[in-house]
Amino acid sequence: MSPDGRVPAFARDFPADPALRALTAAFEAGDYRRVRDEGGALAARSPEGPVRDAALALVRRTSPDPLAKWLFLLAATLIVALFGYWVAHDGPDPSTPTPAPTIEYIK
Repeated sequence: MSPDGRVPAFARDFPADPALRALTAAFEAGDYRRVRDEGGALAARSPEGPVRDAALALVRRTSPDPLAKWLFLLAATLIVALFGYWVAHDGPDPSTPTPAPTIEYIK
């Protein structure tokens, strides 16, 4: 709950459980690590279905978007493929000797 007493729109239908309200407050404060750690534990020990479902909903909201995971994997694959292509086709020529370093003589 925010300092002015408002609850996020997605949490308005959550059951009135003190541990769940604390998790919702941690979510609003940006303490997502606490939400992930305590939310899973609350869901495991909660005998009540709605409390467990609400805790899992909070944990789900802190996990990365599946589309973002796939896009990151696609970008990483593209970078590796481009690097492999560069090494195979336009990479440094191994037959070219490295130039001798320029030595500057000060008079």
